[in-house]
Amino acid sequence: MVKRYVSPGSNSGRCTVCNHPSRTEIDRALINGVPLRTLAATHGLSTSALFRHTKHIRHQLVVEQRQVEQSQVSQFLEKLELLEVRLDRLFLKTEEAHSLHVSLGCLQESMRLLSLKAKVRHSQGDRLYGKI
Repeated sequence: MVKRYVSPGSNSGRCTVCNHPSRTEIDRALINGVPLRTLAATHGLSTSALFRHTKHIRHQLVVEQRQVEQSQVSQFLEKLELLEVRLDRLFLKTEEAHSLHVSLGCLQESMRLLSLKAKVRHSQGDRLYGKI
């Protein structure tokens, strides 16, 4: 049987799992769905302490997921900006060459691009303010 882990200053109101020397391993196991009883027995913790700790994990995962999503949205918007610049250059070249048909195609694609950017920014705002 594993000796029960007692966090230093355990009466301080701090989470025993957060202060546990194997916290990273425990967090990974919780995320991967290892049963609380198994983790409790392995690491000398109570199942109730592990249950309370899952709230920390959930919050941390939500924060990390939002950061990842924000980064992906920013990268996507940067690519759209680059595409917009390229479309503008192409439009100018087609206009100089008096290629009306291709110029109109560039304008149509520019409108689609602007619409897509607006949708992405709108959904990004909804996520920031908790609407999604």
